[in-house]
Amino acid sequence: MRLLFMILAVLSSPVATAQWAVYDKKVHEQLTFINHILEIKGSEFTKLDRHFKNQLGAAAANGGGDLTLGDGDSKAVLKALDTKFDELTELSDEDKKKYLGTVQDCGDDKLNPAHFQACAGLRNLRLQTLKQSQSLLKTLDARRKQIVQLVEKSRSLGANGQPSRAGELQRYQFELQAQQALLQTDAMQLQILMNGYRQRENVYEMQMAEARRATDTRPPGSLVKLGAVPFSKDLMKKLD
Repeated sequence: MRLLFMILAVLSSPVATAQWAVYDKKVHEQLTFINHILEIKGSEFTKLDRHFKNQLGAAAANGGGDLTLGDGDSKAVLKALDTKFDELTELSDEDKKKYLGTVQDCGDDKLNPAHFQACAGLRNLRLQTLKQSQSLLKTLDARRKQIVQLVEKSRSLGANGQPSRAGELQRYQFELQAQQALLQTDAMQLQILMNGYRQRENVYEMQMAEARRATDTRPPGSLVKLGAVPFSKDLMKKLD
């Protein structure tokens, strides 16, 4: 009992109290150093509504809608899978000359409209895919530059005599992880979209084949092999 009173007397002395107060202050400063996560203000490299923007069109609720990535100079619009590519108006004559030097030759739209529609749709789909891929390169380049700025800014923490906090570094790590997660999500969307474009190509090719068979009046076993563009019935009768 006497020993207990002696310990209490020592701990309750002004010197011991002052020492514990110093320890408490140091502990509080260390906790603040580690856990005080500040907001990164006035920085373009943390914004997610510009280069990291991702938005589906108004028709997305019905399964359609174009996908827009980025904004401004980094904007890229990817057409929905249910787009009628044979009626596509976004492809200018300059775009067509840039990616394909030949003139469209899909046969007679009056003689075989189904074949003409599928041929034009397949042609525009492939051209639009090239145009979108070129736009996506600008979007990805802008996102990469933003990530590089974020990393370089985090490396300057505590430099030139500035006070450093571990919480600040945690905030930069969070921002970087968030941007990486968005990149992964966008990559999955792009993969699904590109697979869908390939399926649309197969559908257009199937439509062209069906349209050719619908206008093929040659007798069974004919030796004449016609090309992909449908010919008139009079010409086919002469060949047979």
